[in-house]
Amino acid sequence: MKTKMFAAIALALAAGLPARAEEEKKPGEVDVVICIDRSGSMQQVIDTAKQKVWSIVNDIAKVRPTPVLRIGLVGYGSGDREFRFFDLTDDLDTVYKNLMTFKTDMGGDEWVGATVRKATKDMTWSKNKEALRVIFMVGNETAHQGTEENMYTKTVPEAIKADIIVNAIYCGKPNADEERTWREVAKLADGSFTTIDISGGAVAIATPMDADMAKMNEELNKTYVAFGERGREKKDNQKAQDAAAGEAGGGGVVAERAAAKASGAYNNSGWDLVDASKNKDFKLEDVKDENLPEEMRKMSLEEKKAHVAKMAAEREKIQKELQAKAAERAKFIEDEMKKQGLNQDKAFDEAMRKMIREQAAKKGMEIGKE
Repeated sequence: MKTKMFAAIALALAAGLPARAEEEKKPGEVDVVICIDRSGSMQQVIDTAKQKVWSIVNDIAKVRPTPVLRIGLVGYGSGDREFRFFDLTDDLDTVYKNLMTFKTDMGGDEWVGATVRKATKDMTWSKNKEALRVIFMVGNETAHQGTEENMYTKTVPEAIKADIIVNAIYCGKPNADEERTWREVAKLADGSFTTIDISGGAVAIATPMDADMAKMNEELNKTYVAFGERGREKKDNQKAQDAAAGEAGGGGVVAERAAAKASGAYNNSGWDLVDASKNKDFKLEDVKDENLPEEMRKMSLEEKKAHVAKMAAEREKIQKELQAKAAERAKFIEDEMKKQGLNQDKAFDEAMRKMIREQAAKKGMEIGKE
């Protein structure tokens, strides 16, 4: 291996190219499963999750190189009898569609241990040994609920044995006895514990950039070239989730989603030709005409390639503009929070972002600037 490495360096030097001791670092993998208590008192936390999930995606996108991000969801609150289960996927539009269905519709048997076991056993976790695998347990009341077989003292060690970290986010008024159980959940699986406000702690600040980012987002959508049997459906869902973001929290959530769509964490290679063309093994000539957009079906292969390249260039341009506008927006919010004396110490998204950053760093992932 070393012989090949040194040979590559020698060839690079001979060619006048910058020598690299190894190939460009491959993107890491981050699997995040969010388990949310869907019993009656959790509605505000659920609403905050709908508003802030894109800010969490944006933060994960700052890991370098940008990781392959997959998110799974579990709604719990009916013991071990019923779960709202959505498997891990890198289709972030589908994740958001599923999250938008969450509401307080479960009975009140918050079996944390049973939920950890469900997430550990039934999610299709990455098999990559270097992947970051994380469960976030989000709820209130005591975590010490359920049968002996389903108690967290038995199920949480199963997670860490599978190299899955379990983080605990306790929502509600200070309660030493309840908090102790949630601390233990985190401790048993090398996770972190924190408390957040039962309101979810969402801080929403309207900015002058929100409207501009919404317009850029509309232009960005035009660069997606749907293909395959479900391409049209997926593109329609992209637009639908733009609308859902607005319903969840107005212009600010739309802006956060637009910023996420301008990042490398948002990838639709399963249905978009621009993203698919970045894959080394993808060949446009292998896509049947009937699986292409109507306007491309009569094009020659060279014309098809030119069209995809044009859309890719346009997308890159809009994404750069969005990234610049997102930076302006972040600075505006930071300044306003200082002026108003606001903080996010007890916020749902801040808790998740901090934990993921710390745990990604422990996996050797390079974290970008805030």
